[in-house]
Amino acid sequence: MIRKLVAVFIIFTILLAHDPDKENIQWKDYTRFGVVNNGTINETGLATYYRIKRVTQNTFRDLRFFGHFFSSYPDFRLRAKSSNKYDFNKKYYHFRTYVYHKSNKNLRYHFNQGLGLLLQQINNGNMTLELGWAYDISDYIESNEKTSYIKSAGSIDKSWSKTKTKLEIEYFHQISELIESNISRFQTIFEIEYRPKTNWGITLGLVNEYYTKNQNNFRTSPTNIFISINKFGFIN
Repeated sequence: MIRKLVAVFIIFTILLAHDPDKENIQWKDYTRFGVVNNGTINETGLATYYRIKRVTQNTFRDLRFFGHFFSSYPDFRLRAKSSNKYDFNKKYYHFRTYVYHKSNKNLRYHFNQGLGLLLQQINNGNMTLELGWAYDISDYIESNEKTSYIKSAGSIDKSWSKTKTKLEIEYFHQISELIESNISRFQTIFEIEYRPKTNWGITLGLVNEYYTKNQNNFRTSPTNIFISINKFGFIN
């Protein structure tokens, strides 16, 4: 319980912290509801998502709730990410990420931080690369393991008049040697969004975790495919 309270405090501190000297603060948020199918367990469930972000010229604060609920178990994540650009070159930034992930009865408290590079920033898209270190504290039924990783990641966002695509790929290479399981993994999110109106849209997406080793205590490599109705701009 204490861990959960500390995690919530850290998440909202990161999201709401501000520098009064910064100008041009922009808030954006949206939510979506739909259906999701998990091919691993062959079930269809409820897909939910909420995101709120705060952006200035040099800072980025982002909070996401990603929930897929099936009849046999829930699978959801609460993720907070913050990043700050360096003054000497605005293409470079440092970041921190906190994740609370629950899948069935398994919990994963995750943290990563490192350096990022904004490869391209244009009116209709951007590309990023990140490199850093990470660790999990995973609570299983009768065990507690802390796992360390080297993290690498990349993302591509591209927008047109009414359509937007997003691809995010993260790879966590396990470097811990004192635990039984190897949970090195790829985490992938791919989305296609169509927005016929300013505040409404529809998203088709895929969320996948691919474990490079077959033996792990957390779960098998799942692929969730979802389609959702989006509502934008609750706070702006």
